[in-house]
Amino acid sequence: MKKIFKILILSLFSCNIALADLYDLKIDLNTSEKTTKKIFIKKGFASKCTAFLEDSNENSSLSINIYSIEDKVNMNIAVSLDDGNESGSVSFDYEVKINRDGSLGKKKYTGKKLTGSSTFKKEIKPYVKIFKNLGNMVFDDQGYYPNYGMPLKSVPIIIDGNKLFKKMINLIAKSMPEQSKQLKKVGSHIIKNSDINVTKEYIGYSEIGGERYNLIRYKFKIDYLGNDPEYRNFTNDFNIDQVTFFHDSGLPTITYDIIPYSDTPMHHSMVCKVYENNSLISEISVPILKDPKKIKNLNKLDPKRIVDQLKSLNDLYKSGVLTKEEFEKAKKKILN
Repeated sequence: MKKIFKILILSLFSCNIALADLYDLKIDLNTSEKTTKKIFIKKGFASKCTAFLEDSNENSSLSINIYSIEDKVNMNIAVSLDDGNESGSVSFDYEVKINRDGSLGKKKYTGKKLTGSSTFKKEIKPYVKIFKNLGNMVFDDQGYYPNYGMPLKSVPIIIDGNKLFKKMINLIAKSMPEQSKQLKKVGSHIIKNSDINVTKEYIGYSEIGGERYNLIRYKFKIDYLGNDPEYRNFTNDFNIDQVTFFHDSGLPTITYDIIPYSDTPMHHSMVCKVYENNSLISEISVPILKDPKKIKNLNKLDPKRIVDQLKSLNDLYKSGVLTKEEFEKAKKKILN
């Protein structure tokens, strides 16, 4: 169980139409748009992602749910374990303010829910503070997230690797108090004896199931220049090259790891569903994007889905949640 939480913490901290296999993804990648319109988190949308994990004899699931409500974004991260007397579940809630210009403002941890066996509660206790501190890294522009309120550009953005690595090491050290001093010592040595290069770049967009997804490639690479093999092995888990799919609503969904590492099984098992005003509008996962037949099925018109969306939209209009203008605009989008 401890290993699962340590891996999870690491993961939470990346006109040319190419009928492209983006590596082994069978998607159409449009690379003609070098600069997008400004990226905003649109209200009324939600992204709900779930991954099922296995580690030794432990069965676990991770869910990350993000909701945009008026001038804020709420995020819930939940982990459930089913392992006999260690079974239990814990969830953590965070809130991010959306500024008038679309940029993101104050971030904060808002609470947790914990249920399960006494063993589970005891095991999770050292990690609670870590998840609280994660509130400062939610939607962090030093990670793979776009700079909200700004357009995406197909030019690499260079991030201060030393500063980011130090922040990550300090967070990991707090999750392993018995090794805290040693981890900080290791981190300090690596920073002094390494080139840490971190970049993110908009590489294009893809239309999947009638929905636009902007793709951001995030690279985090440590070139350790020292001679100690233990330090070199430690840096291997920090060499990341991945692509994250951001729905047109501005919300993140799945991550595809170009270079596999410890978190890849979790990333590549994750299924994300995007909702608009509580109606499902898109479903995406790495297995779907590897299968041309599944992608083709996503792009087929589903009459029942359209009827359900129109019914939900009409209910929102009648209840006064949507104005007539918002209702007509949303209806037109569905019918088109």
